[in-house]
Amino acid sequence: MAGFFATPPTLEGKLLTTVPKSLYAEGTSDWSPGNGPPPPIFLEGITTDTQGNLWVVDIGHGRILRFDLTGERKAATQFDSTGEWKAATQFQGNPNGLAIARDGRIMIADYAEGILAYDPTSGVAPHLARRNLERFKGPNDLIVGRNGDLYFTDQGQTDMADPTGRVYRLSETGKLDMLIGNGPSPNGLVLSPDESILYVAMTRDNSVWRCPLHKDGTTTKVARFFSTNGSTGPDGLTVDVEGNLFICMPPLGAIFVISPLGEPVARIIAPKTDKSAMLTNCIFGSRPTDRKRLYFCDSLAGAVGYIDWHCEGGTPLRSTKE
Repeated sequence: MAGFFATPPTLEGKLLTTVPKSLYAEGTSDWSPGNGPPPPIFLEGITTDTQGNLWVVDIGHGRILRFDLTGERKAATQFDSTGEWKAATQFQGNPNGLAIARDGRIMIADYAEGILAYDPTSGVAPHLARRNLERFKGPNDLIVGRNGDLYFTDQGQTDMADPTGRVYRLSETGKLDMLIGNGPSPNGLVLSPDESILYVAMTRDNSVWRCPLHKDGTTTKVARFFSTNGSTGPDGLTVDVEGNLFICMPPLGAIFVISPLGEPVARIIAPKTDKSAMLTNCIFGSRPTDRKRLYFCDSLAGAVGYIDWHCEGGTPLRSTKE
């Protein structure tokens, strides 16, 4: 199919910041993204708020980190000698995805503990640990719709040989619906700007699925929207206001941008660091000054990069409870 389209332009991102070594967690971890030893840091779950904070997780050490995009808090004592970076909280778990709820709490998809909620004033608390009495396989990512519905993927170790990964919707009233039960490693997910379509990255299927949403919240006519090749497939997703889909491709160190019709728009590559690029998540800024700026995690490098886009992000803007 690639031969039917013109080769899209390649755009190189810029390095914004790297987590200082002084903020690396001490001790070991039993979590690893592959077959090798646990990395000293592994960033995921990037999100932004309207106060000028950029939030990420360090999966293996159960931490949420915060970066001050404004620079206004650089000299504040709570940031110590690390400048704009701060370890906001640490707990027992493996946090992966982050999303800000309508009430300002930061919702966490935690591989070990289910769905958690972080309130800067009171800490991390359980939100949804089980479906009925059953533990989840291992939540990976989550998003919150404009009406407060929370969508999340339950990836675990599912793959093509065990296509039992799940995608759920949790309403603000507490009703839990399974939208997909046959996913080969469901990973990142995002809603279209009008929230009529749910896109889900299926990492071990090397694809992104397109799930039309009905008024009652169910989905039918689910289809494969995008396919690629390689040892592993798409990870984090986001959209812009035009409906273009941004697909993080970790092994390639790139983000593919695809139009709502499935046409290639651009390929964004990571800025050069001393480590191989591994782009896992991306999100647009939430302040008026950076609504056209796409931020992304370079996970193994402990770095955050960015690129300025031609239009604004298409996801809801939220404030945290600071």
